[in-house]
Amino acid sequence: MYLNNFTTVFRVCLLAITMLASSAQADKFSINGDILTYDTSLAEKEENQEINWDDAEKLEALLRKNAEVKVLHLESYGGLTAAAMHIADVVIDYELNTYVDGECSSSCVTIFLAGEKRTLARGSWLGFHKTSWESDSIKNYYESEKENEDWDNPFEFTEWVFDDTQEQILEDFEYMLERGVTPSFAIKTLRADSDDMWYPRRKELVAAGVVTDTSN
Repeated sequence: MYLNNFTTVFRVCLLAITMLASSAQADKFSINGDILTYDTSLAEKEENQEINWDDAEKLEALLRKNAEVKVLHLESYGGLTAAAMHIADVVIDYELNTYVDGECSSSCVTIFLAGEKRTLARGSWLGFHKTSWESDSIKNYYESEKENEDWDNPFEFTEWVFDDTQEQILEDFEYMLERGVTPSFAIKTLRADSDDMWYPRRKELVAAGVVTDTSN
């Protein structure tokens, strides 16, 4: 009897912990009418205050269950580029409009550009900079993948990094051009280093095709 009671209590506690974790993740999202707000700063844990794969899964699930959503309101300083690109593909598929009232920087802009109609509230900012890959992360990736990729030495890995970087830059440019951004502006997005940020003025964003709705 004691064991059964203990098992029941344990299961209840485990369920409560799971629900709390889910709630903390869901705090990034809220729905008001046809607007779905995605604000990464609302995550309880600092390490979750960025765009990540959990967010991508959550967003897709919310859109499947809430067909009335037409606008994605973004507030984020960025996060994982691959996760942001996945979210952007979802936004394109659902033909959502995107809206920023505050700041949307780094990989958040990738999501913003996915909008059919893209609106930037007065006093708000879009931030651009180069992507980065920290040295410790590079080392760990090399150590974990060298056998799978048949890299005999760090120089072969460096060759792969060089090619992969060029491919990524090309993909980023192609995506921006696909979304109607002018080539000259796409090149300018590389002007800020990875530890810096470039905030273009509204007129330049409109002229470049980044912001498409000027009614706000």
